[in-house]
Amino acid sequence: MKLRFCLCLACAVFLLTGCGGGPEYAAPPQNVALSAVTSETIAEELVWSGNITPAETARLSFKVAGVIEDIYVHAGDAVTAGQTLARLDAGDYEIQTRAAAAALQAAVAQTEHVLPAQVSQAKAQLDLTLANYTRVRELYAAGAVSAVDLEEITAKKTADEAVYAQAAEALNIGRAETERARSAYDMALSQLAAAEIKSPWDGVVLQVVAAAGESTAAGYPVLALGQTAEMWAEIALTDAETVGLTTGLPAAVYVYGPEDTWRGSLDEIGALADSATRAFTGRIRLNNADGRLRAGMIARVGIERRGEERVLIPAAAVLHLADGDFVYIYDAGSGAARRRPVETGEIRGDKVEALTGLAPGDQLIVEGQFKLRDGEQVTPQ
Repeated sequence: MKLRFCLCLACAVFLLTGCGGGPEYAAPPQNVALSAVTSETIAEELVWSGNITPAETARLSFKVAGVIEDIYVHAGDAVTAGQTLARLDAGDYEIQTRAAAAALQAAVAQTEHVLPAQVSQAKAQLDLTLANYTRVRELYAAGAVSAVDLEEITAKKTADEAVYAQAAEALNIGRAETERARSAYDMALSQLAAAEIKSPWDGVVLQVVAAAGESTAAGYPVLALGQTAEMWAEIALTDAETVGLTTGLPAAVYVYGPEDTWRGSLDEIGALADSATRAFTGRIRLNNADGRLRAGMIARVGIERRGEERVLIPAAAVLHLADGDFVYIYDAGSGAARRRPVETGEIRGDKVEALTGLAPGDQLIVEGQFKLRDGEQVTPQ
């Protein structure tokens, strides 16, 4: 029994001597990867529901009153510039045009033939009389003719001068009458042309509000026409949104009908709010050369607005515990990893926003952080 106790004691001493008698070895510093913390300007996307409208809209009407003879188009029809869209019964305007043409023709005949001939005749007679007057006055001075002869030729000169002046005045009046007749004819032609509505540009008929056989007044809308080579995506903006937005911001417009996205920019921000909705209209111009966009389609409009400077870090660098989130940063002075509490915000892809705890220039440990302890020595790779 005593021998067994001695052997156990000897083994214990041996083991204690073997475990504690040799030199101690410290574990080498852990390798880590670093990433410098930087700030980024984040583009913020704002989203609205919008609708597609023509870039230009016109309510077309006749410039003169009358009875509508025919309307040649229907809502949804594509039209080209100069195409006749509707016509009045133009019988009365055709009569007025023919009468004005006849009056102009008569006035032109007077001023170009009759009145000039009368002026020429009166001028020739006056020239003859003036020659006789000069001759008689010389003879009278020489005593060859009597005073009665001089008085007679003087009276004739006065009369012929009056006739010539009247003929010249008649020609001037005739010319003025011709201009009035020409203006009346031009007006008649204009009214005859105004009995038709022609398309001012390529587009599509949005609405027809009249029918053949109806009487219409000058200027009363007959149909609405939209120019569709370009379209608007319209959105309703609140007061605050108009303050935060500026024209020129990039926009992506997804249209549900064609199921496609058009790119553009915010072209207009209305200066006057709608009286009913109190919203301001924002417009994004879209190219519609292929005609796929139609008025009234619903769209999703996203506009990118330049945001604030924010600190974004790799999401994998953040460690999560019950008492909060933290990261490790590298302290170059001591060569150690330092634990730093952080408050995180919005996740953007593989990065997360660091709201507090980090500043640009910090050396963030992005690899090897999972086995670290606060203050542990590390080796950057």
